Parts: sequence; structure tokens; C-alpha cells
Amino acid sequence: MALGQGLSTIMQSHAQTLNDQLNQDENGNTIQVKKINLDLIDPNPYQPRTEFNEEELVELAETIEQQGLIQPITVRKFNGRYQIVSGERRTRAARLAGWTTIDAYVHELLSDKKMAEWSLIENIQRVDLNAIEVAKSYEKLIENYGYTHDDLAKSVGKSRSAVTNALRLLKLPEQVQAWISEGKISQSAARTLLSPEISDPEAVARDIIEKGMNVREIEQISKDKKKEKAPKDPAVETPLDPNIVSFLKKMEEFFGTSVKLQKGSENASKGKLIIDYYSFEDLTRIQEKMEGLN
Repeated sequence: MALGQGLSTIMQSHAQTLNDQLNQDENGNTIQVKKINLDLIDPNPYQPRTEFNEEELVELAETIEQQGLIQPITVRKFNGRYQIVSGERRTRAARLAGWTTIDAYVHELLSDKKMAEWSLIENIQRVDLNAIEVAKSYEKLIENYGYTHDDLAKSVGKSRSAVTNALRLLKLPEQVQAWISEGKISQSAARTLLSPEISDPEAVARDIIEKGMNVREIEQISKDKKKEKAPKDPAVETPLDPNIVSFLKKMEEFFGTSVKLQKGSENASKGKLIIDYYSFEDLTRIQEKMEGLN
């Protein structure tokens, strides 16, 4: 199975599992749909999405008016009212359409932990959250409910490295996170700002926005900074055999990064082969190249 097909299958499996859980009670029995008064429904307190596109909500409201509600929302009973588990956009659109009631699956008992997990999974699978919204949702599940990176990866159908990379974005300054949320900086560009060689990620981020810099240009800044810091090693500057120079050039072309030979100071027949990487994404790419050699 190809990697893309494998991830697609996993996500479809998780989506089906979530749909089943949303429609079933704690004993696995299908919940009967009820009509709920919209005035008694409160937002999901664990909703990871912080922004809703008004134009899209208006379009959804028009669709609901014309075709009705195809998929009931899911709610839980809470303090004599209801909280949305799944279907925040559908609920908002129904209100825009002037509805007073809405069809819903009603969970009598549902824990905060399960509700938070379902909310995150549904939004990742059905609506594109921005990278910061995803990262903050992961962080809440870790801090509030003791999830590990592996737990999250299994829950949302992503790799552990994808979860870890998402959380690393929260190490960036608040302003940079805001730009990522607004779509002014891509997730791949944001990850390059985490390089230890970039001492002022906010300044570089501003250049990304104002000058339209791409990922390669950002990585070049990181490379230049690293070269400035690197101590000069006489052993490295010693002229190399032309065959070795040719070999290093082929290695650089294959890995797409700088490859150097560092001779041993005491024994010329020993040394180190150094493959440079400038971000976690860069390292992952090199790893995949090496794994492809097997």
C-alpha cells in the first residue's frame, strides 16, 4: 500500500469510527434523533476552531433552507441544557436560516475528555483548522487529560512526528503564531523559523510576509547563520583527492544539502562524514532519502 493511500485509509477509518461513536450511546446502541430547541443549545466549550467564515455559514444556511439538514448534530445534556459535541457550523447556519429547532443525537452521559477528543477529531477531518488551532488543541488534550504524542497520533489518524511538529509551532512568538493563524505564513515556512540559527524568528517572519520569501530562502538564512558561527577547522580545508570531491558532490546532489568530510587530526585514514540539516523538516527529508536506499 502506498503511503498516501495508507494515510487516506487510516483517516477514513477514523472518520467512520467517529461517526459511529457520535450516533451511539455508551452501550453501543444507536441514539434516536430528537428535535431540540435552538435556544437551549450552547457552544462546545472544547471547540478548537476560533474563527468561522461568515460567507461559508451563509452558504450553508442557504443549503439547509433548500435541502434540509442531512446530518443531525450531536449534543450532550449539561445542567438542564445542551452543549454541542459535533455540528457547530450546522447549528450556526440553522440559526441564520431562521430555524427554531434542529435534529440532534442527544448523549445523556459524555465525559469532558471524550467530548474534547471528538471535537478535535471532527474538526481535523471535516474542516481545515489552521496549524495553531490544531497545535493548541493538542496542547489542551496533553495538559488537561494526560494524552501522550502517541495517544494523539492514534486518535486523530496522524503520525507521531506530525503531532510533535504541530506542537513545536507553539514555541514561536505570539505574533508569529497570529500570522500563521491568519494564513500569512505557511506551516512549512513556520517550521524553518524554529531553527536554532534564527535568533529573531519574528523579524524573519516579517520578511517572509513583506518580501514574499519562500522556504528555501529561509533555510538559506539559517545556513548562512550557521556558517558564521562554525569554527574554522584546518583539517576540513586541507585539499581533498579529486575522487573524494566528486563523491561529496554526488552526495550533496542526492541529499539536497551540504555534505563535508572532516579528516581526523591524528590519523588521516579516519574522519567524519557530515551531512548538514537546517530544520526538523530538513532532517525528516534526509531520513526518508536514506530509508529509500533499503
